[in-house]
Amino acid sequence: MKKNILIVDDNLTICLMLKSWLVKNNYNVETTSSAQEAKQMVKDIPFDLILSDIRMPDVDGISFLNWTKKYDSDIQVIMMTGYAEIESVVESMKSGATDYISKPIDPEILFSKIEEAFQVQENIKKNNQFPNDFLIPPGNEYKQLHEQLHLIAENNDHLLIIGDRGTGKHSSVKLIFEKGIHRSQPLVILDASDLISTQSDNNEYESVLIKKIKVAKGGLFYIRDIDKLNLFLQNELLTVLTKQSRDENFTQVILSSQQSLEELQNTLIPKLYNVLQKNVVILPPLKGKSEQILSFSQHFLEFANFALNKQLKGIDSEMQKEFISYNWPGNIQELKNTIIKAALLTEGDVITTEIAEELFGGIKYEREETNTININSLRKENYEKEKIYQALTLAKGNKTMAASILNIDRKTLYNKIKLYSVTT
Repeated sequence: MKKNILIVDDNLTICLMLKSWLVKNNYNVETTSSAQEAKQMVKDIPFDLILSDIRMPDVDGISFLNWTKKYDSDIQVIMMTGYAEIESVVESMKSGATDYISKPIDPEILFSKIEEAFQVQENIKKNNQFPNDFLIPPGNEYKQLHEQLHLIAENNDHLLIIGDRGTGKHSSVKLIFEKGIHRSQPLVILDASDLISTQSDNNEYESVLIKKIKVAKGGLFYIRDIDKLNLFLQNELLTVLTKQSRDENFTQVILSSQQSLEELQNTLIPKLYNVLQKNVVILPPLKGKSEQILSFSQHFLEFANFALNKQLKGIDSEMQKEFISYNWPGNIQELKNTIIKAALLTEGDVITTEIAEELFGGIKYEREETNTININSLRKENYEKEKIYQALTLAKGNKTMAASILNIDRKTLYNKIKLYSVTT
């Protein structure tokens, strides 16, 4: 069935251009230049997705977004903006927008965001059926971790999370947010590298950190990789952590790092380190934890069955040995991606060693601080192109799933598709 898309923009040229692109890609499309008219259209037509400008003459885009999500929370909304305003983008995401896109609009980026929005829509439907609680695998280590996270949520405390890539830092924050008193308030997530000092209108320096804290007022503010904060931002963070009043506007702050406590002691200013080391959660790596690996594997297999509409019964004993012996440098997240890939590759009802070479010997990527991609297991471009083609074919053209199969992010996949002109 064709998806219904509504375009809301006071620029008629943009409306017509977007409509022509979308109609050619088999979407039903309606357009309007008025947010008020759009409201009536939403009542009359079951739209799956809305592309809305942030700034419009009659009703601003944020207000229209808020109305839309209240009227039908299942409608996916992508905000369009020609303005480089952090506040507007953050406000739209806080209000329930699925994504945003900057003008002038690149059709390839637009279609990738639309596809991702529909994938989110589908996942929400499936995840409503699937238990979403933080998994507690066997062993006292994970049981104590779970209890500690619940205590942090109950006490509304600031927290420092230490853990390698993929150990579950984001999932831990999500659990604290969902179980804590801030679950009806904003959740703002930022990488430390994004917190750059900017010049405000009154010629006084105000960092993005302070602006974001204001957006998250009364909610939860999560900063990843705090070891990358400069001295100025470290001092501002220290002020936020020590000077906040515990009233209805109190914002819980959670910070994370892949560095150890000992390394952070040499990276952070002493006063900030002293505050943070009072409340620390350390997430264990997955390597060598056979019982936990098998427990997580079963959990992710159940998830894959829901997400992919499959009925896999399990993982055979030989393949379990492969899983246990693997080092899992990407920890829990890599295990989840691997199980999803295994589920896609498996034609029978049990995951076996028949797919082991394909599963563990495919394209491996290693992230660097510069966000470049190093290809470890291959050097020839034609081989990489073939692997991408195979993943897209296996995923039936679904780029989100193809990226998961290749264990890379969507942006990297799109760049590679464009670079190699891969078609399916």
